[in-house]
Amino acid sequence: MSISSRPNQSWQRWAPGGFCLLIFLIITADVVRHPLKHTTMPTYRLASTQWWAGQDAYSTNAHAGFLYFPQAAFLFSPFNALPFLAGEILWRAATFGLFFYALVRLNDFFLSTPRQPAGKTFLILCLLAVPSALASLRNAQFDLPVAALIVLTAAEIASARWTAATAWLCLALALKPLAMVPLLLFGALYGKLIPRLLIGLLIVAALPFLHWNPAFVAHEYVRCFETLVWASKGDEARYSDLAALLSHFGYNAPELLKTIARAFFALLYLGLGAMAVRRLSRTEAAWTVGALSADYLMLFNPRTETCSYVFLGPFIASLALLYAPRAGRKWLAYGLGFAALALASDAFPKIGDFSVNDLTDRWLKALLALLFLPVLIDFIFERRKDHPAFDDQRI
Repeated sequence: MSISSRPNQSWQRWAPGGFCLLIFLIITADVVRHPLKHTTMPTYRLASTQWWAGQDAYSTNAHAGFLYFPQAAFLFSPFNALPFLAGEILWRAATFGLFFYALVRLNDFFLSTPRQPAGKTFLILCLLAVPSALASLRNAQFDLPVAALIVLTAAEIASARWTAATAWLCLALALKPLAMVPLLLFGALYGKLIPRLLIGLLIVAALPFLHWNPAFVAHEYVRCFETLVWASKGDEARYSDLAALLSHFGYNAPELLKTIARAFFALLYLGLGAMAVRRLSRTEAAWTVGALSADYLMLFNPRTETCSYVFLGPFIASLALLYAPRAGRKWLAYGLGFAALALASDAFPKIGDFSVNDLTDRWLKALLALLFLPVLIDFIFERRKDHPAFDDQRI
């Protein structure tokens, strides 16, 4: 190693962490100044407090309040036990730290090759992927850790670590019900996960019964089901799924058509995942299945919010970096890079009366998710031999 190369390599090691730390400090400063301005933590705190008091966590504004499994109230308890501001900061530190770790793993398993060492691309990956997390980080939402857990699941499957992948999937489901989509997709496509998932889901289901009143836990499961059924209708105007995109341009699809579309595209995404597992290496296929699950969630979850697109950010950003060195894919790489940054449109500050979010709300991110689908299809079916990190292992 030459002396001149050492500073450059050292800079590559600390710059990504420095960038993410700077982002976290800026968000933290805003939290300290305006602790109640943009946060969902009061909802989590109330649910956790009610949970341990034996009170119905779904009784207070249930249709717009705590829309999670009882496990979420249980798992949030350590942060609820802290003083208010400490809990606000440490919850964001834990979830953003998990997201950063997921990006490290994503860079290692999907982008690093003997010709392209890990440190060379990681900073750019952070610059492209972290912006999609800004709104979820500021709001302290469960979307951020669940997005990280989907990436980590893909990383573990790429390494054939089936038990670890199962643990990440089960934790994701405990935090947020929509994690059922990646859990079902990964489980349907990777048979080695199925027995582990059965055990893991039994553990997750039993976890709330550590409560002092088992009869109360059983009651909360019933209330959870009732609330989630209502929430699945997604009848509020602030959501950003495919139906919201169509509504923005003047077409309000009937509920029956929405249901049919969700079922049809669920089968389509499952078929694409099966083709990925059949055609691609284990590394490529694991990444693709994770990307398909995130894309489906954004387009067809009736309660997709603009900050939910943190699920898609790491996958769009990593594919942009994968394509960047390829002569025939450079413009696609630039387009994907722009799309990754555009997922932060709701985090841009207002300039006078001008607001990027007002211009793009409910349609831009859904459009990007829709356009990402043919890119994923092309990735599954393209012929390529120029990425040595992609082994020939199949499931």
